[in-house]
Amino acid sequence: MAQIHLEVVTPTGPVVSEDVDIVTAPGVEGEFGVLANHAPFLSAIKTGTLVFKQDKREKFLMVSGGFAEVSNNKATFLVETAEFGHEIDVDRAL
Repeated sequence: MAQIHLEVVTPTGPVVSEDVDIVTAPGVEGEFGVLANHAPFLSAIKTGTLVFKQDKREKFLMVSGGFAEVSNNKATFLVETAEFGHEIDVDRAL
């Protein structure tokens, strides 16, 4: 399967930089998916779960507010925060 390069960046630095099969993201107008060779677009991102699949394994990343740009087989997400489930501090989140 053709892949797309995924970049997830927060104000503190990059969180993810990997080639993936598909990315599903929480856009403000609804959830959207991105595969290789997708048409270019920009979208605002709301708080939610960004899911990406790589070699039949899914990874889940909680993100909050930001923007996504898809172009030339690259999906870039500039978000306020991005944390994998095992990194989330429940007390801080509440």
